[in-house]
Amino acid sequence: MKPLFRFFVLALLLLSFSASAKKYFQQQTQDSIIDQEECNEKFFATCDPALPKTLMVLKNKKTVSLKNFFNFTGADTLMGMGTHQGLKDLDQDGKKELILYDYTGGAHCCDEYYVFKNIAPNKYQYVAKTFAGDVCINNNNEFIYSFYQQYGYFFTCFACGFSDTTDAGPQSVASIALRYNKGKLAVVPGNMELKNKIMDNLGKLKEYPYQKLQDEADQDDGLRKEFALNLVVYYYSFGKNIGQTKILFDKYYKFPDAKTVWKEFVQILNGIKSESDF
Repeated sequence: MKPLFRFFVLALLLLSFSASAKKYFQQQTQDSIIDQEECNEKFFATCDPALPKTLMVLKNKKTVSLKNFFNFTGADTLMGMGTHQGLKDLDQDGKKELILYDYTGGAHCCDEYYVFKNIAPNKYQYVAKTFAGDVCINNNNEFIYSFYQQYGYFFTCFACGFSDTTDAGPQSVASIALRYNKGKLAVVPGNMELKNKIMDNLGKLKEYPYQKLQDEADQDDGLRKEFALNLVVYYYSFGKNIGQTKILFDKYYKFPDAKTVWKEFVQILNGIKSESDF
C-alpha cells in the first residue's frame, strides 16, 4: 500500500476532489474548521513581501533566487491552491524568517511549507520543511500539522473515516503543533489532557468489532486509520519514542493482523520523518 501519490494525471486529480474527500483539505482546530487556502491567505496577509531577487541557500547547499524557487520545486497551481511567500518574525527575536508555501499537485496531496532563516542582507538559509500536512499557521505562529494526508489510505479509502456519533465514541485526534525557535521547527510537547484523550480513544477503539480484510485491496471503515492517527500524534507529542508507541499499539490493537498493521504504520512514519523536518 502506498501512503502518498505525488503526481497523478490531471483527470485523476480533478476526480479525486469530490465533496466527501475535500473535507480533508480542511484543518481542524479547537475552535473551528478552517479551509487551508483561506488559512494560507490569512497568514501571508500578515507577512511582508520578499523581493524576487532574494537569494536562498537550499538544503542541498545550492543557491537559487526566490523568483526561480517555485519552478525549482515543481509547484502546481491547480485547484486554486497556488503558491505563497512572505517574511515574518516567527520567534520574536527581531529577525524575519522567509516562509514559502506551494502545492505539488496530485491526488489528495501535497502541500509544502519551507522556512528559511536570514544569514545576510536579502539572503536566507534553509531551516525546515513540512510535507503533506494540510498545514495551517495559526495566530500564534504555530504550524498545525495534520496526519490525514499521510495516513489517508491506511487500509481504507482516503475519504473514509471511522465514525461513532454517540457521546461515548472516540474524539478526533489527528494533528500536532510545530513552533519555530532559534533556527529549528520543533513539535510542541503534548500535555496530560492530550495523553488522556489518546488513551481513552485507544481504549474505545479496542472494543469495536474486528474487520477482516480479504486481501491488500480490501478496505475497512476507517478503524485502522483511527488507531494510526492517535498513535502518530502520541509518537510526536510525547518524545518520539517508537518503543513506547509500540507498547501502546500492542496494548490496544489486539486484532489478528497486528503485525501487518504495525509494519505499515512504521513505514508511513518513516516516510514522514524523511520528508519533513520536525
